[in-house]
Amino acid sequence: MSKSASKNAGQELALYRWQVFGRILIAVLGGYLFALAVGILLTQILPLPRGSLVMSAVLASFALYATAIIWVFSVKSFRTLLIGVAGTLILLALVLFLV
Repeated sequence: MSKSASKNAGQELALYRWQVFGRILIAVLGGYLFALAVGILLTQILPLPRGSLVMSAVLASFALYATAIIWVFSVKSFRTLLIGVAGTLILLALVLFLV
């Protein structure tokens, strides 16, 4: 194996590791913000008594947080991932602002 091929393989490995680290950050922070925004939105729009409303919103948030984490690691393209997470958060922020 030549030196340039070894260096190229090292760079590809480093890029892969940074992408995995980025996906972990997006899954943890973006998933949390997504679940939080949906939980807040549910408390604003569901016609339930206060106790049931909070419990329903929290349980839905846990399920959506897990779903967001799974989605982050199932998307192949990092660009698609960023556009999807950012677009969803912007859309939820807009809906929350209007409600």
